[in-house]
Amino acid sequence: MYTIKRNPHETRVVITGMGTINPLANTVNEFWDNLIEGKSGIRLVKQTDLSDFSVQIGGEVDYPDLSEYFPKKMLRRLDRFIIFGHVAATRAFKDAGLEPVDIEKAPHLYGAIIGTGDAGSGLHYRMFQQIQEVGMDHASPFYVIGVIPNMPPAYFSKENNFQGPNFSVNSACATSNHAIGTAASMIKMGLAEVMLAGGTEAVLNVAGFSGFGVIRALSTRNDSPETASRPFDKDRDGFVMGEGAGIICLEELEHAKNRDARIYAELKGFGFSCDAHDLVAPQSEGRGAVIAMNSALERAVLNKESIDLINAHGTSTMLGDIAESKAINEVFGDYTSSIIVQSTKSMIGHLIGAAGGVEAIASILAIEKGVIHPSVNIFNQDPQINLNIAADGPIEKKVRHILSNSFGFGGQNASIILSEFIT
Repeated sequence: MYTIKRNPHETRVVITGMGTINPLANTVNEFWDNLIEGKSGIRLVKQTDLSDFSVQIGGEVDYPDLSEYFPKKMLRRLDRFIIFGHVAATRAFKDAGLEPVDIEKAPHLYGAIIGTGDAGSGLHYRMFQQIQEVGMDHASPFYVIGVIPNMPPAYFSKENNFQGPNFSVNSACATSNHAIGTAASMIKMGLAEVMLAGGTEAVLNVAGFSGFGVIRALSTRNDSPETASRPFDKDRDGFVMGEGAGIICLEELEHAKNRDARIYAELKGFGFSCDAHDLVAPQSEGRGAVIAMNSALERAVLNKESIDLINAHGTSTMLGDIAESKAINEVFGDYTSSIIVQSTKSMIGHLIGAAGGVEAIASILAIEKGVIHPSVNIFNQDPQINLNIAADGPIEKKVRHILSNSFGFGGQNASIILSEFIT
């Protein structure tokens, strides 16, 4: 049996595992502790020489011991985005309690969709330098597999015998939420029982800083890295780039129950849209964001009063924060003031294609812990942004339903709803 006949509207998808590596932490538990304390993972970048650049700060990952994940020779051959993705996916896999013997029974029902916004730009740059210096015939034979976007799910699946749906998605900063929603669709359609999904990114390199810097999208607060990422603050001056990965394990409910899996939360709904407006700037009234959020609510069969928390896209750009604020007000109307809003990016920066995956983990932990992490660096909330932002420290609150937004260049919008699991 290669597919399972299911009613997609009745099939429930739950989260049974989480894995991350990001500027704030190398484990899920450490990530949560630092979020609650309001710590920042932004600093002067060490791995790339930025002495000639106007921007010198970012959310940089410190490698943990990687010997259990890769042979040393592979670490030299693969771009960082593949390494981050594999580490996070492996941790989510282990956290879910999955065993090789389980997979062997039906490997074609286990899959992975791990997206990336930028893929291997760092290795691309180094390879082009090498070609210029010594010629085309001396390019590494591992160059292609070190940079192409589908390598994170491919490498993970090779290592773990996942023979089901396996590919990457790319929708800039909306990538992870698109990956999560698409993976849930695979389960609902009967193409898989278990899917690893999320995003990975490694854009702290010359190409990344040059590209985003020249369009003046980045904060230039080099003298104050920890306070540079200021979503919704009146004096924000651009986003701070970050790197890392966030992967969750999605599973069909009955499959999870049959193996007594720990269930963290349920993926209740997702909504996708496009602004159809501009390749960079968001539509000023947040038209596409409104469609994505309303679609997610409709698919989840929830009314707007059900949402307790919004993990906002909240990047710290002037236009983006205002457009998202307007969209939230359009969707939730008078109820907006009752919903707490947070931005995880205030502490880790903007992880581009990995942002939604890491933020999904932060959202799931809020449900599990009954605590909402703060948004830091709001010294003077923008008067144009009419939102109830968690700006004064962590908030203890029972969280039932969370809306998490991710919006990207090209007008790409993806919203997901994560909910408390109730039998």
